[in-house]
Amino acid sequence: MLYRFVVVALVALFGLGCLPAVQASGLVAADGRVFASDPKYPGQDRGDGVSLVAEPQFDMKSENGAHKATLRPFYRLDPTDEKRSHADVRDASYRLSAGHFEAGLGAGIFTWGVLESHKPTDVMNQTDFVEATDGSQKLGQPYGSVGWVGDSAALRLYYLPYFRDRTFQGVRGRPRFSIPVDTDSPIIDARLRRWQPSGAARFTLNLGDFDLGAGLFTGLSREPRFVAELTTGSISPRYDVMHQGSVDAQLTIGALVLKAEGFARLWGDSLRAFGGGGAGADYTLFKLIGEGDLSFAAEFLLDTRPLEAAPTFFQHDAFVGMRIAANDASSTEALAGGIVDAVDQSTFARAGVSRRFGEHFRVSFDVNVFLGPRGKLESSFLKDDNAHARIAYFF
Repeated sequence: MLYRFVVVALVALFGLGCLPAVQASGLVAADGRVFASDPKYPGQDRGDGVSLVAEPQFDMKSENGAHKATLRPFYRLDPTDEKRSHADVRDASYRLSAGHFEAGLGAGIFTWGVLESHKPTDVMNQTDFVEATDGSQKLGQPYGSVGWVGDSAALRLYYLPYFRDRTFQGVRGRPRFSIPVDTDSPIIDARLRRWQPSGAARFTLNLGDFDLGAGLFTGLSREPRFVAELTTGSISPRYDVMHQGSVDAQLTIGALVLKAEGFARLWGDSLRAFGGGGAGADYTLFKLIGEGDLSFAAEFLLDTRPLEAAPTFFQHDAFVGMRIAANDASSTEALAGGIVDAVDQSTFARAGVSRRFGEHFRVSFDVNVFLGPRGKLESSFLKDDNAHARIAYFF
């Protein structure tokens, strides 16, 4: 179904004679992973290997900026996990701007929230979980939108006609849960199933060093809970209806940035109420060594959802991290950070470096470590410590 929206975007792309030639950009990359331990669960492959990624982008824009069309497909080819080999259309959209009015149609990615470690208010797009278990990668969401954009404030309304399932690793994939999730048999708590429409509204305000955002969402939750199928021994994802209001804010005071976001949600047929959010701060020491900057971040996340709701990794967690940006000709960066459950000390930690070579190549390397007690959902990853390297060509 998503590809119907792609066709709409392509018609807009090439049918508007006022648009100039296509501008191409994007990347192709080779991703290598090596795991420190043998797999934990039956059927899993060791997972060491190299996968290939392609994410080109094609843009067209009229000379006066009123018309813009974008196409950004994504594809990964993985040698071991058939579920990790997948394609998506991250962006296939046409956007019209006329004075303060704007409209959009197609598929795209929309980000709400301001926190670094996790954005609990970000609910419009489905998570591409097979790409990133921390929820940072999203699938393209079919949409139609209208909006009013002023000098410092904007209001946008979204109609989301189609629901997208979350991706999950296959039987051979790593890291994955102890029992593979049956993505072929999702349970969708809506009469129209995937065609159940959702709606959203987003207001943003910029007052110099202060940014404020407020959002409303109603429709199917992008977070699934898991239902055990006794006849097959598999687990099926179940998606319930939810209604949410959220606020996020960011204040910059010189080198210090203060951030906070929170939500209130009504979940399921019984409209169970719960909330969550987080707050934190970033501080940057500019030109600490030569032109290099050193940044620190600290955040705390809290979520009060009931046990029967969709699970989350971020219920009462603290995050600390640092980033070094050399600000040199090669855009060299190094980062390290970890997020720790304040109750049971479950920990996910990552450290990495990246550097550009020449005009087109960028090489990155990172190490990912999982620590903590057994018995929790994230304890499925305890033997999945790994090192990851990428060689990417940007064009």
